[in-house]
This record gives sequence, C-alpha cells and structure tokens, in this order.
Amino acid sequence: MNDVQAFKVLNLLCNYYKDEEDNLASVDAPSILALGSNEWLIYVFYSCLLDYGVRSKIYHNNLINTYHEYSFIFNPSYVRDNLKKEELLKIMRENIHPRYPNVALDKWINLSSKLAEFDDLKKFVEVMSLEELEAFIKSIGGYGQKTGGLLIRLIVDAKVIKTSDDLHFIPIDRHDMEISYLNGIIDKPNLNENDIRLLSDILISKGHELGIRASTVDKYLWNVGNFFCNKGKCLDCPLGDHCKKGKRKEEV
Repeated sequence: MNDVQAFKVLNLLCNYYKDEEDNLASVDAPSILALGSNEWLIYVFYSCLLDYGVRSKIYHNNLINTYHEYSFIFNPSYVRDNLKKEELLKIMRENIHPRYPNVALDKWINLSSKLAEFDDLKKFVEVMSLEELEAFIKSIGGYGQKTGGLLIRLIVDAKVIKTSDDLHFIPIDRHDMEISYLNGIIDKPNLNENDIRLLSDILISKGHELGIRASTVDKYLWNVGNFFCNKGKCLDCPLGDHCKKGKRKEEV
C-alpha cells in the first residue's frame, strides 16, 4: 500500500471540500427530531441498520416518509410487545422498500427487542467511551462493517458521547476500495479483512498528518463515490487528474 499516494489523495480532497465539510455525507432524519436527542438516536439505530449504500438517498427519503406515517414502528417497545410481524412486514415492504424484506424484518425485530431494554437509550450511550460504543453496536447484531461504522460516525458527529477520541476504523466498502485502487493507494481492487484494516489505518494516519479526523476522511470517500464515481462524472471529480479511470476518459 502506498501511503504517499494516500497523503496526496486526502490533501486533494481536503482542499476541494474545505468549505463544505459540515454538509458532507449527511444522513437525513425527520426534521422534527432534534439532533442528538433520545428520539433521534433511536431513529438512527434503525436507519443505519438497512442502509446498504445502494440508492441510499432514496432509502432515507422512504424512511423519513414512513416515520411520518407510521412512527410506531420506530418505537422499540411497541414493536416488541404489540406489533404483529405480518403488519410490520407489510409496512416495510410498501413504504421503506428494503432490498431483502424478510431479512430486514428480522433485523428490525431483533433491534427493537434490544433497544426496548432501555428506558432512555441516550443516557445509556452518552457515558460510553468509543470502544464501549463499538462493542455495544457489535453486540446488537445485524450491523455490518459499513452500517455499523456509519452509525458510530453519526453518533460521534452528533456529540452524543462525550469523547475527544477519533474513530479507530474507517468502514471500507467496495467503492472505497475502487477509489483507493484507481488512485494508486492499493495495488489490487479487492482486499481481504487484514488488508482492509491496513488501508483504514493508513487513511486515518495520513488524515491526521493533514489535520483531518477519520470521520471526515470517511465523508470524503462517501462523497466522491456517491456524487462522482456512481454518476460517471470523472471529468468533474476532484481526483480526476489522479485517477486511472479519469485519465482514460480524458484520453477518449
């Protein structure tokens, strides 16, 4: 892995996004939920659970609309004690449109059962260290590397937990691998678990050298993947002059 290239890429992104950092990679929630409140916290636990990164914006719009119409499915105790599985599945199918409805249903019910154990989730979470938060989310089950990492970032960015620690890990998905490969940070497009950990460590380290927090590095990668790579806008991309795909498009 090429840490020099990692530094160059992050420096380019830092300069490109320096005036937009507060709006990067935002995850929408219902406007009636105050950022960092107990209700907001419960909502983001649900919202991150099924955010697979595919058509993410549409998914979150669907979820917000569902919250306005069926807020009771975001009430852990109500889901656990009163809601029939068939009714919940129908609401999810017709409103949220998850990729895998039956899997989504099981995850939603499991999460509800775990969160229903807490009278005030925020009071439980806000005294945690970053390590304890990571362990708690892992213990719930149902969150993958990317969805769990997104949830941790949102909680940290909302200052729900009182820690000055930076994220220990950037959740690397296939889009992040592709960006890293096309920009010479890694020499192969697919990585194993150990390689992913090493790439995350390098990106965090080089980010810190530039004064960039790990959560911001994660936002940079998300934004590039979502707004440039996914839409084929190589010529507009801040990494266009650096990226193998961008250079090929310039030559055509």
